[in-house]
Amino acid sequence: MALAAILLILCLLPFAWFLRNDPADYRAFKALTRTEDRQRRFRIWTLKSFLLFGCVSLISLAILGRLSALVSLPPEFLRLATFFHDHGPSQAGMTGFLIGTTSAIVFGLIIGILAARRKKKKQALKPVTIGDIAPLLPRNWPEIAHGALLSVNAGFSEELYFRLLLPLLFAILIGHAVPAFVLAAIIFGLAHFYQGIAGVIATTILGILLTLTYLFTGTIWAAVGAHAFLDLIGLVIRPSLARIFARPQPA
Repeated sequence: MALAAILLILCLLPFAWFLRNDPADYRAFKALTRTEDRQRRFRIWTLKSFLLFGCVSLISLAILGRLSALVSLPPEFLRLATFFHDHGPSQAGMTGFLIGTTSAIVFGLIIGILAARRKKKKQALKPVTIGDIAPLLPRNWPEIAHGALLSVNAGFSEELYFRLLLPLLFAILIGHAVPAFVLAAIIFGLAHFYQGIAGVIATTILGILLTLTYLFTGTIWAAVGAHAFLDLIGLVIRPSLARIFARPQPA
């Protein structure tokens, strides 16, 4: 228990530094105009996230002797996971829901982009966003490639940190999984403070949904995949479709 407390403090200290400096970094990013500078910032963010969240999670789990949590649910989460299995939808129902939701999202994006293009043929598309994330949207193909790397890394690193490591440390100290996951989801929301209050609220809710995904499937990799996919929609799929369908049609 003492080891968990020490690790929790050591994990939250760099996060506090990240939280303190991230808004200023984002303001500086929004002022960038050259795509080379934007791509460089994407690379820096990807590396910083990987080191701060991904590597810290793997090292902490190794110190705890809990690397097995990468392939199976920790004992601290089993009771809550069993509850969701007993009261949640069937595996086939969940699979159908995910396939249907994914198809609806992609189809909706295409229809929305085509409708916007038809309405404003010569104007830049202005996608609807929750929170201050419009400056993050890639503006060209190289930035889209960087967005893909950023998305995949976010799915891996942030899920290990916010859905596995922090809840595990909190659960060891508190003795209950529910408040542990709630605290981790709140901290996940605060990590997106640079997006404004709307962004914090949206990502906190997303954190809870990803927690449910983790507990229902019993594997952290389902949450990793879901997180990465959602980020890919915003930073890769949507801007890619926008660029494809915004191309002028030949006469």
